[in-house]
Amino acid sequence: MEERELLQRFHEVLEVSLPVIENAYKGFVTQKPALLKESKEKFKEILASRLSYAEKIVGDKEKDEFEKKFVTLLPPFQTVGMAIQNVISNMEIKVEANVLFSQKGLDEIKDLLTASYELMRDVRDYTVTKNPHLLTKIRECKERIIKMINDFANVHQNRLITGVCMPKASFIYLDITDSIKRIARGLVDFAEKV
Repeated sequence: MEERELLQRFHEVLEVSLPVIENAYKGFVTQKPALLKESKEKFKEILASRLSYAEKIVGDKEKDEFEKKFVTLLPPFQTVGMAIQNVISNMEIKVEANVLFSQKGLDEIKDLLTASYELMRDVRDYTVTKNPHLLTKIRECKERIIKMINDFANVHQNRLITGVCMPKASFIYLDITDSIKRIARGLVDFAEKV
């Protein structure tokens, strides 16, 4: 397998995952569990179909240069995939249990997902272009997301103390934001290894 082909497969997974994440967010804000379930299943299907060759490469004892590179790219990519699945699962829990979020909490998640979407799109483009300016932008975006999460955590703590946010909602909110942090870190780790 050539490097270009290898990176193209990762590019494709990122490309087809973007609309799935958008649909999951729509299901989250419109309280539609069916849309969230559909998004979750579609994402699993994307990973299974687009990365089906992963087990073979990992299992091969002898690997060429590009297969070795693939093996180093797989862990951060898996981190991103698991974190995305966790975000969608928490959205599902919130919607199915009809857990209420404050408008501020919903807006914060929207801001974080928008920034994550931008980061994923840039990483997708970077896998093909390897533009160093884009890598700098990717790193800056990750730092911005982490700062946003830390700032939002402080504000969230005040909402919890004052009773605006209930403990059940708090758990889901914090798990979603923590997963978004893992997505950002995993995407940057992946891009730096490309």
